[in-house]
Amino acid sequence: DVTYGWWAGNSRVTNRAGKFIAAHAGHTGLISFAAGASTLWELARFDPSIAMGHQSSIFLAHLASIGIGSDDAGVWTGANVASVAIVHIIASLVYAGGALSHSLLFDGDLADGPGPTTQKFKLEWDNPDNLTFILGHHLIFFGVACITFVEWAGIHGIYDPAIGAVRQVEYNLNLTNIWNHQFDFLAIDNLEDVLGGHAFLAFVEITGGAFHIATKQVGEYTEFKGAGILSAEAVLSFSLAGIG
Repeated sequence: DVTYGWWAGNSRVTNRAGKFIAAHAGHTGLISFAAGASTLWELARFDPSIAMGHQSSIFLAHLASIGIGSDDAGVWTGANVASVAIVHIIASLVYAGGALSHSLLFDGDLADGPGPTTQKFKLEWDNPDNLTFILGHHLIFFGVACITFVEWAGIHGIYDPAIGAVRQVEYNLNLTNIWNHQFDFLAIDNLEDVLGGHAFLAFVEITGGAFHIATKQVGEYTEFKGAGILSAEAVLSFSLAGIG
């Protein structure tokens, strides 16, 4: 039962998983479009003779940090930046299509979804098996994202501010360092440890995701745990990201 006002964030889609997906797909599409369009806007006005920070460059700076748009020496070239921006704009259209499909074509609460597995992802706040099933898939996707970042750094390379150049970085999976940096992760001064933290995070999230998919919720089920389990996922992910 809805226990908060109509004005609260997702109150209108509390028991309508299909509309909930539509809202978030549309939101994701807006973010993707904004990222792509803003990157093109910054690229069109970029002056390589002026530091990025002095040009209020946000998106180009993030791309440069992962080795996109500059050569191995860290000199700006702009290579592949436009391609990345266009991919984000095309992806935004895909997200928008998904949002419109769930808004206009598919069932609002996924009771009669477009595929045989759709109902498994219908949010049921009083069903711990359903919530832990959805949580498990979210965690696996987070883990895959961490693996992608680790592999990108090892194969393509990322920008190392310590030497002012792009270099390939192999992760240092030192569990002692990861444990010791739980509360002082800002003191990490090398990319190997940063990538090691992400590699460890990938293992934890994928393992935890598989556990949640394969098992029922551990412990006594309560209404509070049911309502908070997906929120707890976000808190845990951000906490573990701090280790990385």
